[in-house]
Amino acid sequence: MGLFDKLKKDDKAKISCVIDIGLLDKAAKDGSDKALPVFEKPFKKRVEECWDNFLKEEHVLRELIDGKAGQQAVSAKMAELLSPAFAETFAEVGYNGSKYELTLCLEGSRTRLFSRAYFKDHAPSEVLQHWDILVGRQYKGSVEQLAIGLGGSTVKASDIKVWNEWDGGRTKMSLYCEAIVPLLSENPDVAYSIAYIMLDQAVGELAEMTYIADLKFLTEPLLAEPLSLGQLMKDFCDHLSATPQQLLDEKRYIDMFSVYRLQPVTEGPARLRNDIFGGSCNFLPLLNDFLGGRYDTCDMLAQDGIGAGFIFFSLDFAGSGKDRAAKILDLRDSVVAALEKNAPDAFLFIGGATGERFAYIDFLSYDLREVFRAVRDNAVELFEKAGVRYAGFAPFRADGESVTLLEE
Repeated sequence: MGLFDKLKKDDKAKISCVIDIGLLDKAAKDGSDKALPVFEKPFKKRVEECWDNFLKEEHVLRELIDGKAGQQAVSAKMAELLSPAFAETFAEVGYNGSKYELTLCLEGSRTRLFSRAYFKDHAPSEVLQHWDILVGRQYKGSVEQLAIGLGGSTVKASDIKVWNEWDGGRTKMSLYCEAIVPLLSENPDVAYSIAYIMLDQAVGELAEMTYIADLKFLTEPLLAEPLSLGQLMKDFCDHLSATPQQLLDEKRYIDMFSVYRLQPVTEGPARLRNDIFGGSCNFLPLLNDFLGGRYDTCDMLAQDGIGAGFIFFSLDFAGSGKDRAAKILDLRDSVVAALEKNAPDAFLFIGGATGERFAYIDFLSYDLREVFRAVRDNAVELFEKAGVRYAGFAPFRADGESVTLLEE
């Protein structure tokens, strides 16, 4: 029967496909099944092991910081402690006067936001006695004294001038700094790196990633009155009606859902998700990759043992009356609630959509085995009670195949 054992559930000949967890384990070991982003060591397990190891060894990292050890020694120990969870480590450590800080940097990637927030949320209380765990580089309050050495010269935050053009909650930013101008032709990558590090300190990495739609370097300052980096946070707060604390809160960004509309494909073969006419999502890069036939985001998640996929179910149960949309949303919300309750550390809802044939529940899985247990033990029953004739699962990969969860 492959990955699912088909079992007769009642006298109406309704067939449920019950997940065989043992066969999921086999699929994880050989890694050959593109339909199932299941891993021998999923992210949930990796995080548990990482924090266990961090708890045993973090005193060494604190000693290196206290002893003002060289950056290479500190970075090497930090990478060693975080490597059980993350394939790539981007982090910074320091001491704020009362606690040590571990900052999990995002390096401009929204994909990293979800895993780093999960990692922070699962920090043991013993770790938090000594450490503040932060997601994204933080706003430092006063940034005017910040300086970055570059060869024989230094780029000072106080020498940077910016002009914001706000539109729809995002800004097109123009930036001028005399020390950066030569880099624009000599080494533009370094110019951008310096600018974004400065901006991260001025407004926080999460706000910089989210609200700066475009960054333009100037070779001459504009005539209009500029903002200093020290004034930038107030400008962001004023235009976004937010406090600095809100702009630094990673949960704010995870909870940012965008509504989208699509034109259903009516010609050619019927494919999953090409029937969608509307939905919402807090992880648009994943959707854009799927629509474009790319796998970069899925592959990046998979490096850390995270799966990205969606449950879909047929809509014939909802009829054609005025309450059709409400029935679809009610069932979707019930299934999401059941999975969040029964697989709380393994399932993260990232959006939903409605099409002409199916409704879709989009999610990240930190352990697909646990998610499928909750599907088997809770969601299948909800589908059956609602009268759903077919439900399945598919990964966010155009080359992936779907698997059946329920069929009549």
